[in-house]
Amino acid sequence: MYKQHSLSLAYLTVQGCPPVEHVRCAAVAGYDAAGLRLIAPLGLELAHPIVGDKALIREIRTTAADLGIGFLDGEVFTLRADTAIESWLPVIETAAEFGMPLMQITSEDPDLSRASDNLGRIADVAGGHGIAIAIEFMRWRAAATIEDAAQLAAASGRGNVGILLDALHLSRSGGGPAAVAALRDKVLYLQLCDAPASQPADDAGRIAEARGARMIPGEGGLWLGELMAELPPDIAISVETPHRGDASLSFVEKARRGIAGTRNFLDSL
Repeated sequence: MYKQHSLSLAYLTVQGCPPVEHVRCAAVAGYDAAGLRLIAPLGLELAHPIVGDKALIREIRTTAADLGIGFLDGEVFTLRADTAIESWLPVIETAAEFGMPLMQITSEDPDLSRASDNLGRIADVAGGHGIAIAIEFMRWRAAATIEDAAQLAAASGRGNVGILLDALHLSRSGGGPAAVAALRDKVLYLQLCDAPASQPADDAGRIAEARGARMIPGEGGLWLGELMAELPPDIAISVETPHRGDASLSFVEKARRGIAGTRNFLDSL
């Protein structure tokens, strides 16, 4: 039953939605929580900056409290050779204001020693606020596989660092349920969607798929049933289902489509 899982509305499912409306969409559609983009991924810009806007932060918090919506995670730090951890401190403080237990991080730094040192430093700051750092691996990043993410987490030496498991990225990086079985203790939460069994031909296609062409769980060709069997029965799930066919839908319709399909899939297990 899906009631075992806390379901959160991921940023990409309602990409471009203003954050207060994002929270309202989560409530109307029946989610338990929401995830907010606090810092842009490498190469992108924030559509709706939050960090540093005290009035907006207060409005988001008030709206969430009034509607009974929590916050699962914040997006997304990127480790680079020139990472300046000090610039991330306001982001961690904002995540703490929302009571987020998790912050996402990716790595574009091929130097494991340097990347793990910076990861450990930001994890120490996050840990002071009760926040864990979840490494999201992607085929086109330096941390490309679940094994890469596990290695980076271990190298950091911090107990509040683990893995964000995205079903799509697991598939596209050559992984599957067996890889998860070996590392399940490192997985902090799950981003759930489906996709065709065959993947795009190149990284440009994989990036486009990840950001805007995912499928509802159970409607594609991935091994999601086997994946769920390897994970804790109460693992938190971020519903990340942006789809190219959603262009005509409102934000709340996109949110409803994602949660309805996810519930149907989980109930079918």
